[in-house]
Amino acid sequence: MRRVPFVLLLVLVVGCGGSRAPVAIPEAAELKKLPPGTHRQSADVPGVGAVNYAIEVPPSADGQTPVPLVLVLHYGYDGAKPEPYTGAEMIDAFRPGLSGLGAIVIAPDALGGKWTDSNNEKAAIWLVKSVMKTYPIDSKKVIVTGFSLGGEGAWFLGSRHQNVFTGAIPVAAPIAGGDVEWKIPVYVIHSDHDEIVTYNSAKRHADTLKGKGAKLEFKTVRGLSHYSTNQYGQFVGEGVKWLQAEWK
Repeated sequence: MRRVPFVLLLVLVVGCGGSRAPVAIPEAAELKKLPPGTHRQSADVPGVGAVNYAIEVPPSADGQTPVPLVLVLHYGYDGAKPEPYTGAEMIDAFRPGLSGLGAIVIAPDALGGKWTDSNNEKAAIWLVKSVMKTYPIDSKKVIVTGFSLGGEGAWFLGSRHQNVFTGAIPVAAPIAGGDVEWKIPVYVIHSDHDEIVTYNSAKRHADTLKGKGAKLEFKTVRGLSHYSTNQYGQFVGEGVKWLQAEWK
């Protein structure tokens, strides 16, 4: 199955409104507690079905001291579903930027469609809450991030679950989230040479939110192609440092 960046021009221009009614998130469950390292797992999400996900536990995790948590959402595919454990590829891509945080990182595979679909929303938030039930997590340091289609998901899920997340880092992302009031800090990363998601629309959206009082920083990346996913990891690291300063 071939990876493609997020596609439809209409969606890229107007984004996803985010006005859909809230979905009921299934009750969190305790997952298998894993040792440090990157693991490929599957979970049966109540009312949704089996979801593949990758999870990375940092070497510094001692099982007692609370650590940050990051939800990473992958890019889009030209088929209904991504290849198995595409989420693991996003952990690899963003690892240079996330490594200094010492966080547990979780990256589910979408069930098909967009991250704004209700089943994907249920699965992603259920996994976040289940990780928080399984491991000692610092609830004041929970980030949602993603690239392209996943960046749209970061906008969308971050706006709708500000009681769960304490920061968002959308990368090369179509607009989502509608007119929701942002209470958590947002670090937006976008290239001025993005061939797929227009820079001007992303910058205009960010400026609008900032004008309404959102704690938002917009990082302009110079000359980087939308297709260079791995090269965005370093800028995610800048976003992490900015969020850490906002958390103090």
